[in-house]
Amino acid sequence: MDLRARLVGGLVGYFVLLIVLACVLIALALREDVLEEVDASSRLVDLMLAMSDAGEHRLARVESLIAEGGMRHLAVTLERDGEPVAQEAAAGGVPRWLAAVLPHAVFDLAEQRIRIDGATVVIKPDPASETSEILAESARMLGLFVLFVFVAGFAAWRTVGVALRPGVELERGLVGLLDETPRTLPAFELREFDRIARTMESIAHELALAREAERQMGRRLIQVQEAERRALARELHDEIGQTLAALGLAAAYIERHAGTAEREAIADCGREIREGVATVSGQVSGILKRLRPHGLDELGLLEALNDLLDFWQGRQGTAAIFARLPTALPALPEAAALSIYRTVQEALTNAHRHGEATHVDVELAVAGAFVALRIEDDGRGCTEEQLSRSSGGVLGMRERARIAGGELVFEKGRAGGLALRLRLPVAGLEEGRHDPIDVAG
Repeated sequence: MDLRARLVGGLVGYFVLLIVLACVLIALALREDVLEEVDASSRLVDLMLAMSDAGEHRLARVESLIAEGGMRHLAVTLERDGEPVAQEAAAGGVPRWLAAVLPHAVFDLAEQRIRIDGATVVIKPDPASETSEILAESARMLGLFVLFVFVAGFAAWRTVGVALRPGVELERGLVGLLDETPRTLPAFELREFDRIARTMESIAHELALAREAERQMGRRLIQVQEAERRALARELHDEIGQTLAALGLAAAYIERHAGTAEREAIADCGREIREGVATVSGQVSGILKRLRPHGLDELGLLEALNDLLDFWQGRQGTAAIFARLPTALPALPEAAALSIYRTVQEALTNAHRHGEATHVDVELAVAGAFVALRIEDDGRGCTEEQLSRSSGGVLGMRERARIAGGELVFEKGRAGGLALRLRLPVAGLEEGRHDPIDVAG
């Protein structure tokens, strides 16, 4: 059911019941008014008949009827020698505020005096009786209106409360999103709430997947960090440590035998020290290159990419690398430059290590306010499921692209291998012509 239909239907139902109640009260009031009017007319007729009766008890009968009263809108009094003998109970005076708005003619109506058996029957219109009835009827209608207002308010409160009752379940679902305990929401009768509930369940599912991916990313980053530390420790101990130990022995020999050793021995020690320093310098340079792209800060992204492509072409001769790079790039944010460099580095590693590719195409282009990178190989390829279960390399590429505000997409290459497309926005990039050139790896 639609929420609007529920609200309108409930309110209309309550209002119909209220109108029926009002009609019943009005009918009862009309019935009472008609009975009083008929009774008053009958009493007036009886009074007229008693006054016209020629019997000896006529005056007593008239006095009794006047004392009983009940003649609406008329003030009837029986006087004898100028003093009232019998009169109807007073209906009360006209309120001042009402008397102020009524015309004076209402209070100046002429009275009728009828002589019977030595007494006088005085009949005069009574505005106080009429005004009291009108005020009573108005008070009744005002009370009915107040009742209508209160019942209408209660009906609206009740209808809206019933219609919005599913909001409690939705609130619990939102709390479940915050405390990572998603709840299965029931099916709601109202379509709007049911759509919200299904959307919340979908969001909860996606959020759970994102949180799990975040936890996996954290675990894998820790694993990668520990593996990198172990590799650095191994290189420092096995390679640099041994070279430094050899340098220390050569330096100690020179220190002990500087005055007695032959010139050729001293020269050999110096040569060993020089070669050892060159070896250590190369090892440190390799470690630094892994930790931070060489020349990325000093020379820029293009030179760093050229250096990386030259390094990979010289390291792995079985895979031919064909690159198309622009002649110039605008100043890129650090996150974007690092994302491009690490994506190329990781893609080349995966093509060699997992894809067994023999041909890799690398293309970098500038289009408007974006930098686009495409890398494609002819290796074995990779399914989306395999990519989703991949290690920290692919996750790292995606995370760097996200940090840089870009988008990374994997797809099947034209040669059957794997292709990736990286698109990064560049703030303040000026449009211009950037012709790509072929760079032989």
